[in-house]
Amino acid sequence: MEVRTTEGISYKYFLCYLLIGTIYLGLIILPGLWWPIYYTVLGSLVFGLILFFSLRSHIQAGFALRKEPVKELQEESLPTVSIVIPSFNEEAVLRQTIPTVQALDYPADRIEFLYLYESASTDRTEEVIQSFTQNDPRIKPICRATTKAGKAPITNDGIRQVKSQIIGIFDADHALNPDLVRLAAAQLQDPKVGCVRGRCRIRNTTQNLVTRLVAMERDMVERLGIYGAYRIGGFSNFGGGHGFFRREVFEKVGLFDEDILTEDIDFSVRLHQAGYEIKVLPQMQSWEEAPFSMRSLLAQRKRWSRGWMQVWRKQARAILRCRTMSRFKKLDIGISLFSSVASVLVMAVVPLITLGLAGAKTSWFGPRVSLWLWMYVTMSPVSLAWIACILDQEEASPPGLGRYFLLPLLIPYILFLIFIGWLGFGDEFLLRRPYSYVKTERSNEISPNTAVATECYST
Repeated sequence: MEVRTTEGISYKYFLCYLLIGTIYLGLIILPGLWWPIYYTVLGSLVFGLILFFSLRSHIQAGFALRKEPVKELQEESLPTVSIVIPSFNEEAVLRQTIPTVQALDYPADRIEFLYLYESASTDRTEEVIQSFTQNDPRIKPICRATTKAGKAPITNDGIRQVKSQIIGIFDADHALNPDLVRLAAAQLQDPKVGCVRGRCRIRNTTQNLVTRLVAMERDMVERLGIYGAYRIGGFSNFGGGHGFFRREVFEKVGLFDEDILTEDIDFSVRLHQAGYEIKVLPQMQSWEEAPFSMRSLLAQRKRWSRGWMQVWRKQARAILRCRTMSRFKKLDIGISLFSSVASVLVMAVVPLITLGLAGAKTSWFGPRVSLWLWMYVTMSPVSLAWIACILDQEEASPPGLGRYFLLPLLIPYILFLIFIGWLGFGDEFLLRRPYSYVKTERSNEISPNTAVATECYST
């Protein structure tokens, strides 16, 4: 799989989507000119889908309101840990994040940090990593000759080289809270737990409007969505850049699929199929860098979108046949994966609203019921972000209350993400465009949150 720093968009590619968009609008508008009830059927289907996902999000949020009690281990019982950190062109963040790794509250003789960097890196990644090894023998730099690019191959190389009881996997841009490893080690004493993940928070929140919106969205997903799914017994997943595993899990389940864009989601499904639980603990926190421009956000989320679609296509039948999961968990995994392809239908809401304003009947619901339901689904992102923000006031590093003024902007932001999903569907199923791993750009901006993480808790 090829690795790129940017996704090139050619003139031909633009024309293809102009044609796809025209056909898409035609499929929504033209049949209703001869068969008016078509607008009603299609509008009710799209609206019902949006209403379902909104209700599901609030149910998950309800289960996520209270945190699960934290297990702890005595000093003498702490296992050996290896943290694998793939690094490709990460000069911009390593000087900020490596000190937080060094500051972890864990016995020095039981932990090591494997920084696996690509020989194809074009910046000073190797030099930065090597500079930290002089005073810290726990940091082990490993150069990987690039034969097959992407995050999964280099992560797999790291897993093969460690012998520790627990393996942590983190992205290079993550700043870690000091108690992170101790918390993870305690949760993994349960043989049913194959993976434990915490909560990823945004460390460059105040950089610009894009990072502020991403931060609010990530707080909703991490604090309410993923944690709520775990508490309800649904599809909890390993997020790729933040998680810990018992080593024997990889011996039973295998390594990461190197030919899929979201190898983390694919591995999460396989873990559940193998009978393991992926435990989510919001108290375990690390701080990642959010995309700082619309271009980098578009590239990141389209990669995620296509990756989820690839997992859906690969795993759908296996999930239905699996006998190690409950019916509810199989259903929830199926819904979670289907949500990636649902964007192609949900995107129709924009022309359907326009048709409704023009006088067409686009719903079986009466005007009064439709009004209240539309208010509910429209305000769902705002209400969820508000709940997450209120809950986070109890954290050691609560978000600023100024984000309340940005809550209305979440509505067009969510529409933008749906549009990205629509593009991902076109790339994956219509154009069958060859995919590559488009690495998220780094901002080179020093984040104040990172410095605080080395002292106590990130802010």
